[in-house]
Amino acid sequence: METNLHDKYFLKRDRGNGIGFAIFLILFGGIYLLLNLGVIPSEYKSLLISWQMLLIGIGIWSLIRKRFISGIILIVVGGFFIYPTLSSLFPEYFFDFDFDIRTYWPVILIIIGLLLVSGRLFPSSNKYCKKKGDNERISGGSSSSNYNKSDLIDKNLIFGSTEQIVLSQNFRGGEANVIFGEMIIDLRKAMPAEGNNCLEMNVAFASGILYLPSGWNVEIQSSTVMGSIEDRRIYKNEVPQNDQFHLTVKINCVLGGCEIRD
Repeated sequence: METNLHDKYFLKRDRGNGIGFAIFLILFGGIYLLLNLGVIPSEYKSLLISWQMLLIGIGIWSLIRKRFISGIILIVVGGFFIYPTLSSLFPEYFFDFDFDIRTYWPVILIIIGLLLVSGRLFPSSNKYCKKKGDNERISGGSSSSNYNKSDLIDKNLIFGSTEQIVLSQNFRGGEANVIFGEMIIDLRKAMPAEGNNCLEMNVAFASGILYLPSGWNVEIQSSTVMGSIEDRRIYKNEVPQNDQFHLTVKINCVLGGCEIRD
């Protein structure tokens, strides 16, 4: 499920979301019709019509939309939990073993960690999200509050909480990832750099809070799967004070919650 939250002065309809929903309806209706007609055997219903397959489908769509980290995470989680069904339906292709989720669930954390590492080695090619210059990377697990003077945010957090108060007077965006924790990013003391800049925030099994100053030119793009993203800004429709800069905020939330405040 995807939604887009746009400021009054940056109303841009994301047509990809409508196309994705239309494709979902076509596939869902087509599969159900083939099941009802007996073209697809009924024993495959538990495989094709399941929340695991829904996660995999949304993950594939996220990859098409070039949201690689969230897409791969969704596919991995869906594939992990659908494997027992696959092994029972197709024993000749899938190794059958005594699958105990309580034993093997840490594999998901390992894979997510590897994805985050690969994201550092192969950064996004999006022209608004390219990281140039010196990056500040802070990883941790315990609760912390930091004053960040870097022009770019580059932070990963697993099992913990942190608050980043950005003091940069030439803020150019960056990327923040949080899994099983809480991350707060406060931009109210920062000044944006001129031109187009991008801040990406990925939240999985966690919560995130983003403070944005009033009067900034901000476009918010959000993607949620079994989570919520709320825009609680009071002055979000205020006329921008400076049109020489534009900050795109991309928020991907999987099984978590994120709030935008001012």
